Amino acid sequence: MNILNGNEAFAAMMAGRNILCRAVGELIEFDDLDRFPATIFATPGYEFCIKVETMELAGITFAKPLTLDDVAEDQEIFMVYPDHISQIKYSKHCGEYFAGVRNGFAQADQQNAELQLQAIGELFGRVICYPPTIDNTGKTKKRRSRKIEEPAANDQNSTSNDVEEKTFESQSYIQSIEQGQITAVEESLIEEFIETNPVKLVEKFTAQISQFTNTQDVLSFRHVFLANGHLDQKDQQHLCKLTEDKLLALDPEQYTPKLEPSSGELSVDELKRLQEEAEKFIQSQKYESLEQPVQADEDAVYKELLADLLDRVAKSISPMEANAQIKYTKSWTPEQRAPLISAINKRLVELNPPKAQLSLAVRIQRAEDLTELDGLEIDVSACDEEIQPRLMELVNKRRLELDPFNIALEGS
Repeated sequence: MNILNGNEAFAAMMAGRNILCRAVGELIEFDDLDRFPATIFATPGYEFCIKVETMELAGITFAKPLTLDDVAEDQEIFMVYPDHISQIKYSKHCGEYFAGVRNGFAQADQQNAELQLQAIGELFGRVICYPPTIDNTGKTKKRRSRKIEEPAANDQNSTSNDVEEKTFESQSYIQSIEQGQITAVEESLIEEFIETNPVKLVEKFTAQISQFTNTQDVLSFRHVFLANGHLDQKDQQHLCKLTEDKLLALDPEQYTPKLEPSSGELSVDELKRLQEEAEKFIQSQKYESLEQPVQADEDAVYKELLADLLDRVAKSISPMEANAQIKYTKSWTPEQRAPLISAINKRLVELNPPKAQLSLAVRIQRAEDLTELDGLEIDVSACDEEIQPRLMELVNKRRLELDPFNIALEGS
């Protein structure tokens, strides 16, 4: 833990870091700044430190890995490798160190580095059952064991050589510390530990996703490939799609796209899918035939989309789903939209059949004589005042249709 003075702590706070404070020389723990007055940075007798932010991976909590903004030239940090941890002095001119910090494999202390390594092993179902090796260079290489010639059967002094040979060959590999310039051999060995080929990374992550058996592991695995600096956005989107498919396979009830009943609209995923299908169809139509006029292409696109929407309306299982199809015709003219509206109204009637009793407006329009119309006019007076003017217009219109001659005389 680095102890800061008031000026250093204030500068760190202005840079966006979380600062803790306590009285100098006391054994109490550091506490948040909101427990102290605003003038604490200019008050003597206090010391500060930067609050360490933590994260949890596979049930193990450790400090968040260092970022490029957290490290300075020649700062001692701990690099996390698959088989060991290296204590090194950071140099921005070293590509390996730069990539390690950028990709999230650097810690400020040994304890959190070991916890991060254990968490990575736990995430992939591995147990780090040996103490990680700490070195001061970060450079490791494998030394292949030399095969010692078997002594002749009649060699009387072969006993000690046999023991040494068996002991030497029983070791899987020997790590050695090597100072100085990185050789080509060392670079090839580093690539064995840190994969940089995007194609191999996608294959590796795809295999790992397919092996998961619960949704929590799938959700936790997302940040692994999203934090990998060797994958581009297209590869990350592909892996995200694989995790979504895996979540759907493990828990269909929770991760199946559903309609949103509260808003009356389709789910976001469904809307995106429909939009992508429409865009792909329009794009394919542009290059279908260069000899056809532009208007013909537009008509073909309109007819194809209309047919698709009419099919969706016919298969809708609720009024909400049927009405939702009108949202995809915002750029259409009223004439183009008319067939779809007619189909929606028809489907709504099928889903909600009308009651046997006709509405007052329909009965007015179907009145057979003036006597029946007069009786309906009395019913209009008992209706709500807001709809009475509209109903009276229907009454007068039907009266004119039934006895146009008398109406003409009254007007004269």
